[in-house]
Amino acid sequence: MRKKLIYLLSLSVTFILLFFLILLNCSYSSFDSSNVKDTIDVLSSETFNGRLAGSTENTMVADFIENEFKESNLKTYGDDSYKKDFNTICPVSTDTTPYLKIMSNGKVEEELQYGVDFKEDMINFRGNTFTFSNKDKISSFYLSIEVTTSENKFLFFVPNGNELYFRSSFMSDFPYDAVIMVTENTKNKILNSLNEGKEISVHVPFEAESKTISNVVGVIEGTDKEAAPLVITAHFDHLGKDGLGNIYGGALDNASGTSFMLELQRSLSTFAKPNRDIIFVALNAEEFGLLGSKQFAEDNIFNLKNSEVINFDMVGSAGFPITFMQGVDFKDKDSELLKSLEELCKKNNTSYEVVYQDSSDHASFNKLGIDSVSFCHSDLSKIHTPYDTTTYISTDAIDSVYEIVNQKIMNSCYNNFTLLLYNKLLILVLSIILGVLVGYPLLKKKVK
Repeated sequence: MRKKLIYLLSLSVTFILLFFLILLNCSYSSFDSSNVKDTIDVLSSETFNGRLAGSTENTMVADFIENEFKESNLKTYGDDSYKKDFNTICPVSTDTTPYLKIMSNGKVEEELQYGVDFKEDMINFRGNTFTFSNKDKISSFYLSIEVTTSENKFLFFVPNGNELYFRSSFMSDFPYDAVIMVTENTKNKILNSLNEGKEISVHVPFEAESKTISNVVGVIEGTDKEAAPLVITAHFDHLGKDGLGNIYGGALDNASGTSFMLELQRSLSTFAKPNRDIIFVALNAEEFGLLGSKQFAEDNIFNLKNSEVINFDMVGSAGFPITFMQGVDFKDKDSELLKSLEELCKKNNTSYEVVYQDSSDHASFNKLGIDSVSFCHSDLSKIHTPYDTTTYISTDAIDSVYEIVNQKIMNSCYNNFTLLLYNKLLILVLSIILGVLVGYPLLKKKVK
């Protein structure tokens, strides 16, 4: 009788444990790189017109991200709102007709073609209309002309290959009131016309305006409220649309990082509760000088002091190693985060490189002494042009990043017992044990 009870108890415990583990594992929705690519396609589409900070489309993306966080049941951070507002200067389209005119005695002698002979660069728009002559201060260089009038200071420059499609990041405090790209032929026409005593009149169809924009923050709460959080970030803004209607969709830069972060939070929200908070921050105005990350880091410096920050910026380009990027302030500092990521790459035979640049949102955290690293595939061939599209995104490259990131998150946010519960090998072992237990009475009868 006692043996029978032990047998039935073993059978029941094994069955219940196996059922629980199967249920637990079935509730977990694994990371899917095809979902990432699909979201990249959405965020870089015409619907969002390049996601320029301050635009209606940028706000639409913030709403999209907020809804994703809500669907995953992420908690808000600090208050009842996912959105964290801040003010900044943004470029705004004036819906006016751009022009570059060569004037003689008050009459238009020649009007150059927008998008062919000249085009604004987006660096700054404190001014958008200028008239000047050789009476103003003109400084000519090999590939540029600097013009200083009584009211403005602006720059014409010849880009590489006379191509006018590159669009710079916006910097409201840039020393020039406007920067205008011109072909070498246009540069020479301007200089020759000035030498002949003619005037040049220029207008570009953008201006600068103060706007309220938002970061979007959601939290998977951990069991230990005293533990420093892991912070996952990616910027969702890009460069909008030029006066010709060309959309700078920014698939790699940085619909990719945003989409990666969204898929990561979706998947982890179905996993076990972590030991510490995992904070997901969709950052805005990275293309304006890392403004969103600066705002978030400074506002939360005391909560983030001992945290680790992993930023995603340009992930998914095939044929490139993973670049781990830290700010120049961290070049001579001991980074436990970087060290752990390097060890994981070596363990997985994953190619990587380390650079120290302030060219992504990690730098805002590094400047405050917070350990932060950006994941990047350093493919610069199409970024900040209309050609940065989903066509060139590789799910294999996305998977190579996830392989490292997932191991890092599992190692630093979950204990061994939790990980054991999600181990498929344990389910296999329990299935075998259950099979043996179920088959044992039948085998015993057959032997008799």
